[in-house]
Amino acid sequence: MDAAILQALEKIRCPFLDVFFGIFTALGEEMIIAAIIAVVYICFSKRIGEQALVTVLTASCVTAAVKSGVRRLRPYEAGAVDRVHIDNALVSTADLDPDMSFPSGHATATGGFFSALAIRIRKPLAVVLCSLFVLLVMLSRLYLGVHYPTDVLAGLAVGVGCAFLWQLVYRKWYGARLYIYLGVALCTLPFLFIPRTATHSMFQISAIALATAIGLLIEDNFIKFEDTDRWLHRLFRLLIVLACAAVPYLILHFTLPEGNWFDFLTYFAALLPAMTLAPFLYKKLKI
Repeated sequence: MDAAILQALEKIRCPFLDVFFGIFTALGEEMIIAAIIAVVYICFSKRIGEQALVTVLTASCVTAAVKSGVRRLRPYEAGAVDRVHIDNALVSTADLDPDMSFPSGHATATGGFFSALAIRIRKPLAVVLCSLFVLLVMLSRLYLGVHYPTDVLAGLAVGVGCAFLWQLVYRKWYGARLYIYLGVALCTLPFLFIPRTATHSMFQISAIALATAIGLLIEDNFIKFEDTDRWLHRLFRLLIVLACAAVPYLILHFTLPEGNWFDFLTYFAALLPAMTLAPFLYKKLKI
C-alpha cells in the first residue's frame, strides 16, 4: 500500500506541483519551524513559544532516536519511486540521509508545532488551518518521493502525541515543566554512545535539547524577561538573539575540526547564549 500510494502520486507530477509541494516541504523544514517558534517566544508570547518549543524538540528527540535505530531506506533508495530533484537554499532532496526515512521529521515538527498552537488557541478556524497546513506538508513529502505514507503518519503521531502530553504537563505540573524537559534532553545522551544511533542528527538534536533545557531553566529562575507589544523592540530582540547565536556558532564552526562531538559543542555553545544572554540583554536594555 505504501508504494502504491507513492506511485499514484508520481503519475500526477508536473512542474506546477513540483513548485507547489516544494514550497510546503520548505515551510515544514525543522529549521523553519524552529525560526517561527523563536519569533513567537521572543516577540509575541513567551508562554506559547515555550510550550511549542518543548513540544517540538521533545517530538524531534523521539523521531531522531527512532530514525537512527530503524534506518529505513527512503522510497527512492528502495526503488519504489523516483524522487523529485529540488536543490536550493531553502530545501533540498539531493543531500538527504538515504536510510533515515522513518518517521518523517517534517511531519513530526509541523504536527507538534501546529497541534500545540491549535490546543492553545482552541478556535475552529485555527484548528482547520493548522490541520490543513500539516496535511499539505505531509503530502509534499510523499509527492517528492522522500517518505512513505507510514513515515509521515508515524511522524504526525509523535508530534501530536507530544503536543497533548505537554499540554497535560503545563496544566497539571507547570512548576516542574522545565525539569521534566531537562529529563527528556538528558535521555538523548545514551543514544550518542550507541554506534547505531550515534548519527549526526542525533548529536544535533541532543545538543539543541540540552542547550534549550538549561537555557529555559536559567531564564525562568533568574532572568524572567517579559513580552513586548512594541514592534521596534521586537526587531531589536531578534537582532540581539541572532547575534548571540551567530557569533559563537561561526567561531566554533570555522575553528573546530569535523566530528559529531565538535558539532554537538558548536550547537550547544550557540544556543545557550541565545537562550540566556539575549533575554538578559532584553531586560537590561528595557526592550
